[in-house]
Amino acid sequence: MPGGEGDPAEVRRGRNGHCRGLRRLKGLGLPDGYRIRPRRPQDDFALVALEKRAAERFRAHGHPGIADAPAASPEIFMALWTGHDVLVAVGPDGEPVGFAAAVPVDRFLHLAELSVDPNHGRIGVGRALVGAIVALARERGLAGVTLTTFRAVPFNAPFYVRLGFAEMPMADAPEVLREQFLAELPPLVAVDARVLMIRRL
Repeated sequence: MPGGEGDPAEVRRGRNGHCRGLRRLKGLGLPDGYRIRPRRPQDDFALVALEKRAAERFRAHGHPGIADAPAASPEIFMALWTGHDVLVAVGPDGEPVGFAAAVPVDRFLHLAELSVDPNHGRIGVGRALVGAIVALARERGLAGVTLTTFRAVPFNAPFYVRLGFAEMPMADAPEVLREQFLAELPPLVAVDARVLMIRRL
């Protein structure tokens, strides 16, 4: 998922009003021809398929239930992310290769999902999407970006540590973030296998 340096990514204002105020981002490390933009309704079929391919990576890391979970329909996918900022990374052909969905929670922007097509992994797409979410939170004057993730899966918590995130102990977390943590706990997954993380701004 993490990658090297590349051209800047541009995030333009979406028709739904999300991503407002975010203009041009530099230094996100995307390869030539890749860019980031707000989600469009016509993206949903591609994003559902992309999410399913990305989930398959969990099979090799002890979480086959995530890989085997049925894909959402485009209608459910659209409803799920209503009220969220959804940024989409597209490749040179204009097709989606990754997305990040975030929602305001307390004084933070909470990264609810980050998915990258494995066929476009390890070239900086995930890193760039996280960078775009961080920039969005900074422009809004929020205190930081939060997320919940697997503690030991290499492309989860260790990846976010490299991007400046750190564990937020549950005892220190606002109640609304503790509730978010429990709401995002996958079925049959132990609580201590997951971690609440924050990048303070």
